[in-house]
Amino acid sequence: MLRKIFAGFKGRRHKMKLLKLGAILLAAPLIWSLQAGSVKAQSEVELKEMQKKAMGYYDILYPNDTLKDWFTNNVGLEKGAGPWQNLYKPVPLQMYWFPVRHYVKPDGTYYDQLLEKFKPTDCVKCHEEVTPGFVRDWEESTHAKPRKNPRFAEKTQQIEKLIGRELKEVTCSDCHGKDHKELHMPTPATCGECHPKETTEFMSEAERGRPNHIEGLAANVIPPWYPEMARRGYPAGQFGCDLCHATDRCNICHSRHKFAAAEGRRPEACMSCHMGFDHPDAETYGESKMGYIYHMEGEHWDWEKPLAEVVPGKDYRTPTCQFCHFDQGNGTFAHNPVTKGVWRMGTVPPIGIDYKSSLKDYPFGIQLPPMNYKLDVYSPENKKRSEQWVAVCSKCHSPRFARLYRENLDNFMFEMWKHQDRAQLILDDLAANDEFDVPIKERDIFPLGDILADALGPGLLGEAVYKAFKTTGGKVPVIGPILGLYGVFMTGKNNPSEIELTYANMWFGDAKHAYKGVAHGQQDIAWWYGAAKVYQGINKLESQAIALKRGKKVDEFMAAKGRKSVAGIVGSIVGIVAVLMFGAAMWKKRRETRQ
Repeated sequence: MLRKIFAGFKGRRHKMKLLKLGAILLAAPLIWSLQAGSVKAQSEVELKEMQKKAMGYYDILYPNDTLKDWFTNNVGLEKGAGPWQNLYKPVPLQMYWFPVRHYVKPDGTYYDQLLEKFKPTDCVKCHEEVTPGFVRDWEESTHAKPRKNPRFAEKTQQIEKLIGRELKEVTCSDCHGKDHKELHMPTPATCGECHPKETTEFMSEAERGRPNHIEGLAANVIPPWYPEMARRGYPAGQFGCDLCHATDRCNICHSRHKFAAAEGRRPEACMSCHMGFDHPDAETYGESKMGYIYHMEGEHWDWEKPLAEVVPGKDYRTPTCQFCHFDQGNGTFAHNPVTKGVWRMGTVPPIGIDYKSSLKDYPFGIQLPPMNYKLDVYSPENKKRSEQWVAVCSKCHSPRFARLYRENLDNFMFEMWKHQDRAQLILDDLAANDEFDVPIKERDIFPLGDILADALGPGLLGEAVYKAFKTTGGKVPVIGPILGLYGVFMTGKNNPSEIELTYANMWFGDAKHAYKGVAHGQQDIAWWYGAAKVYQGINKLESQAIALKRGKKVDEFMAAKGRKSVAGIVGSIVGIVAVLMFGAAMWKKRRETRQ
């Protein structure tokens, strides 16, 4: 099956294995560097350079033909995205989540009738009938009234100089094409023509590596979930992942068709995705003292004011997601919320712990980003980021409090990882002795486990992981901060088993609640939904492991007893037969003697 994927690589200058190119994909955005966050006025020359980069959005992110084929060359709904694109077809809704690749223009009698009724230039009149909600939003937007106040008038004048034409209004055709023959969904490259600074700042997220918004699609389709779900017959199950991971577009925060800057400054712009099991930011911020103040008073704040002009305590009594995460230091703000990230979602084992489990060997030789590094919280770069966080918090709190809180967060996370090490050790022991409910050889495969080893090879998978797949036929135990993620997304024939799910939930959910609770100042979630559940998880794992070990001993005892019983029965039967045969012989001899 993979031969189809490799077919297009023949004859090219650089022949690479499938996921080697995947590695390049994830590293590709690092090929260019853009300093984000400056609030000084950009010259026309600087803006033109930014515009060039912004309008080349996908060319920069995916700089070779193979990567473009994987992620940007539109193929409608005929094949998927990423390295496994030939193994599945996307569900129709994905044309809206990932339009640069999957969008299909509408057709049919209904649209033909509309096009007969309205001229190609009658976008607004037509859509008042078809999608009136879109039109109402647009009418209230700055696009419809680009000079509605002095601030926007000045911005519009700057954009007009940049694009070389007057903007009385920005209409449907400016973003979607002049008619239905050219109809397309806007992308950041579209936005970048008029908003190059904002777009290039957004692009610069990729410099920090994953997780980031830019590579949301890649994070979904490079792992083997999509093709495996298609193979099992339930690809629609990825709806939740897709709706949040469609984050390489501006309208993920500035919702269509208002595209309001003020809307993007409010916490709710983040909360629809940053919530729930794996990243409970909305819950921890929203239920914190900061969140309560925002909910009580936020309606009275001036959301039209750019973040760089916001005065803490005066304009905002408490910080928002954007005020903290968009801060770049020295009074600058940018469309890049990941520059200060230290713990990177808290899912990567940090250096600095005397691991007793296999976590000491993480990332096990794997060479694929973002799994190819160990986290050094106290590296020079991360120390600098920690100081940036202290500076941000010190805008509202005392510097001493801010520094102590930051140190407490780090200490707390190290404590959580010590417990993760205990949990991993329990699972390591069970795997080494094959003491799961169902023997490893009898469980279902890991997603694409039957082809992953040969597709990637030991150079990308690492020798340890490669051998595990080869020796188990892809039926590897689902444990740890790499393979354990599978346990959260899908199940097969006792893979993952109950104890593996306990660990996956503890690592990917409970510990995450603990981390986010502390980071956002929500003590109840940090404890009851986080740390306490991690401690309980350890107890569950230990109890489950004892039960599994006893169960295996019982099975072995019963098997041995069964063998003895069979041997005894066979021996008895043989003995009886021998006695009978001997008795028959004696009877026959005695009878002959009498005669």
